[in-house]
Amino acid sequence: MNYLYIYLILLAYFLIWYVIAQIKKNNGLVDIAWGMGVVVSAVSSLILGDQYTITGLIVTGLTIIWGLRLSLYLFKRNFNKEEDFRYQNFRNKWKTHVKLKALLYVFLTQSIFSYIIALPIILTNLISNKTFDMVSIILVSLGALIFFIGFIFEVLADHSLQRFKKDPSNKGKIMQKNVWKFSRHPNYFGEATLWWGIGIATLGTMNIISFIGLISPLIITYLLLYVTGVPLLEKKYKTNLAYQAYASKTSIFFPLPPKK
Repeated sequence: MNYLYIYLILLAYFLIWYVIAQIKKNNGLVDIAWGMGVVVSAVSSLILGDQYTITGLIVTGLTIIWGLRLSLYLFKRNFNKEEDFRYQNFRNKWKTHVKLKALLYVFLTQSIFSYIIALPIILTNLISNKTFDMVSIILVSLGALIFFIGFIFEVLADHSLQRFKKDPSNKGKIMQKNVWKFSRHPNYFGEATLWWGIGIATLGTMNIISFIGLISPLIITYLLLYVTGVPLLEKKYKTNLAYQAYASKTSIFFPLPPKK
């Protein structure tokens, strides 16, 4: 039953954001909800599981660091801004029953995806396994190291881009400094990397079910590379000559030295 309780708590969280989004007339606020949504599942499972293993505490801690940072960053950036072009396109496509469709196709769907992504963390906290041997230490430590590599990369990408956009002289220009010099989507690379870190850390439970932990980074990496991340932005700048010049010398995802 704990699995159901966790989802119901998560669903209530997303419904609160749905109400806020309708008041603000901005369904893009679901992006703000995303990070803390995974945290809600992680913390709920930690409390309901009542295991408090070292692996569970570390994995939950890493999740809180990621989710809190991401949601706060997006809150500052998006809460009082115009609705993102992706969600505007949805509105134009739906035409009728927009609020109902937003509930079903955006917020309810996001809650389900959020639960699936959080499932390895949930399992880590709910499955009884207090073993923490040398292999567990290595896996959790390696996972934490990979997490912080990705986390730092993502923070650098977001912070440098934010500063770049605040400078009026950069209007219409393409960000090509800092980590953006080595990847056209360093924030997405950082996001995928830190989730691989969390996935590897969950393997520290040394349970056969713990291998489900790799589902999250696999799904997130696939979505970022082929569905919601890289493809949408690459399409948006398809006709931008400055961006195409930048693209000709810069790796699309994995950080690499720029081509001459």
